[in-house]
Amino acid sequence: MAAPLHAVFAVCPAGLEPALEDELRAQPGITEVSSGRGGVWCRADALAIARANLWCRIPTRLLLSLDQFRLRSPDDILEAASRIAWESFFDVSQTIRVDANQGRKPLFKLPLSLAALKTKDGICDRFRQETGERPSVNTQTPDQRIWLFVDGDKATLSLDTSGEPLFKRGWRLSKGEAPLRENLAAALIHFARKSQDPGAPEGSAKALRLLDPFCGSGTLVIEALQAQLGLAPGWHPSAPRSFACEKFNRSSAFQKVPWAALRREIESRWQMLEGARGRTLVSDLVESVQGSDIDAGMIKTSIANAHRALPSTVSTRIQWSCRDALDCTPAQGGGLLLTNPPYGERLSMQSDWRELSAWLKSACTGWTAWLLTDNPKLDSLLRLKASRRIPVYNGDLDCRWMRFDMVAGSVRTKTVTDAVAPSPLSPAFVSSSPVSSPPDTPNE
Repeated sequence: MAAPLHAVFAVCPAGLEPALEDELRAQPGITEVSSGRGGVWCRADALAIARANLWCRIPTRLLLSLDQFRLRSPDDILEAASRIAWESFFDVSQTIRVDANQGRKPLFKLPLSLAALKTKDGICDRFRQETGERPSVNTQTPDQRIWLFVDGDKATLSLDTSGEPLFKRGWRLSKGEAPLRENLAAALIHFARKSQDPGAPEGSAKALRLLDPFCGSGTLVIEALQAQLGLAPGWHPSAPRSFACEKFNRSSAFQKVPWAALRREIESRWQMLEGARGRTLVSDLVESVQGSDIDAGMIKTSIANAHRALPSTVSTRIQWSCRDALDCTPAQGGGLLLTNPPYGERLSMQSDWRELSAWLKSACTGWTAWLLTDNPKLDSLLRLKASRRIPVYNGDLDCRWMRFDMVAGSVRTKTVTDAVAPSPLSPAFVSSSPVSSPPDTPNE
């Protein structure tokens, strides 16, 4: 008998939906993939959801959608929460936390705190009815997290399968000023590589040539190497992370998932890269990777993060240096320059951009440069033509991931038109899926 399929919403920051859709389509066992606002809808069985939690680089979390209902009063939330068979997923002895988010405002006044309270009360009523007891609430380290998403006159109740947000890989114990979240970095890398070679899958055989002259804590460099070499995110032999769905009870299909076998598959890839065969493979797939930053403390942080996130055969191939970005010397022959340069209050002088522009034109001939910026007119400041401008959000900042093809004699020409950037404050996107899309969780 085929395993039952669940409706799943993979949450991601606004703007990353196309990259996440590509990633989910490549995952075994995931079907009916379609983008929403702030994430991607799909259907999957328990095994496919477990694999996605282990292997996907871009989602923030994977939610099981359990019910959608009409919302006319707060009591509709209480009624809906009390009719879901929560006991088939977790036990009364486990602690819970309820989070409420909102897209479009409902037709009546509904504070999110009240919506969350009604959800909690409904869950407790259900458990009292079935077991005579109620679960306890733990807002800090709950065993299970329940999500309510309000969208106009509709609401959706979901159960979190991930637990801790998936962007918390576990290797970045130190970070600098305004660091990129790991899943944002993974999506930026996906956009860049797909644009470079649209037909090439992640981890393709073409050797990686990469430079990040503003590397900070090394996030872009590390995420690019993990993707290139087929390493699972958020995993290290000494500290593999766990997921909320592993704590689902015996009646749940998630208890039949061969978690140990899935982790052995991940571990075998790491161990292979650590051995003699791995050194050969790394040499074939990683030609040149450079990360530099003017802050010596950030270089030390990058080295420590890379040591935790990568096998030693990989981390030792990164050329870290403490220097001004304009003193970097990219390798001859071109490659990918991926970077998150200081912006906003960190780099506001027009002269700084002119110096960066001069360096790109003189030192980076043959390279494809991708820059993340909160200034939609960056290409005008650089006097260069952006061949791609992808709207993304870095936290609450409306940013552009801009591509510049550095050919000899690069000059400013007419810029391309921006794609429409999704606003985190705009009404929720109504997807073709049967349930409206919950937003990302910006405070995590």
